[in-house]
Amino acid sequence: IGVWLQEPRNATRFKEAGINVYVGLWEGPTEEQLAGLQAAGMPVICHQNAVGLKHLEDPTIIAWMHGDEPDNAQPVAGGGWGPAIPPANIVADYQRLAASDPSRPVWLNLGQAVANEDWIGRGAPWEDYPEYCKGADLLSFDVYPVAGIQKPDGENYLWYVAKGVDRLRQWSVGKTVWNVIETTRIQSDRKATPSQVRSEVWMSLIHGSQ
Repeated sequence: IGVWLQEPRNATRFKEAGINVYVGLWEGPTEEQLAGLQAAGMPVICHQNAVGLKHLEDPTIIAWMHGDEPDNAQPVAGGGWGPAIPPANIVADYQRLAASDPSRPVWLNLGQAVANEDWIGRGAPWEDYPEYCKGADLLSFDVYPVAGIQKPDGENYLWYVAKGVDRLRQWSVGKTVWNVIETTRIQSDRKATPSQVRSEVWMSLIHGSQ
C-alpha cells in the first residue's frame, strides 16, 4: 500500500497507518531522504539519479521510476501545452535504467486517459498505449472518479478504476499492473467518501490489480 510523494520525515506515521512503501521523492532521492526512510524502515520507489546509483546495495530502494504521466500533454517553455512524451523515449529510458541496475524493476504510471476517454489532458494517440507498456516492468495509472474526472456525477464512475486495470492488463500482456486510488482528502471541492474509496479498491483487486 503506497503513498505518493510524501515527506520522509512522516514515514513512521505513515507506517503506523498501514503504508508500506513510498512512491516518489520530491527532487530526489537525496541522501537525507534515503536516510530518513531507512531509519523508518520504509521502502521507496524513486528516480534513478546520481544519489540513487550510489545506493545500489541499499534495500530501501525497491524499484526505479519514470517521470509521471508521460501520456499527458506536456508543458512547453513560455506556457501552454505540447504533445505527450513519445513511447520510444520511455522505452529507451527503461533500457538505460535497467542497464544501470538490472536488479530492480522499473515502474511507469500513466494518466487518467487510460480509463477516461474524455480527459482533455491526454496528449498521446490511443495506439501509443501498448507501446508505453513496453517501457516498464510495473505498470499503473491514476484516475480519480469523484474528484478528478471533471464530471458532476463522478460518484457514478467509480468503475473507471476497473476499466483502466483491464486495459493495462490487455496492453501489457502479463506484466504486473497496479493502480492509484483517490483519497478522501484531495484538495478539491469534491472528495471521495471512505465507502467510495473501498469500492474503488475492491473493483481494482477483482479486475487484477496486484
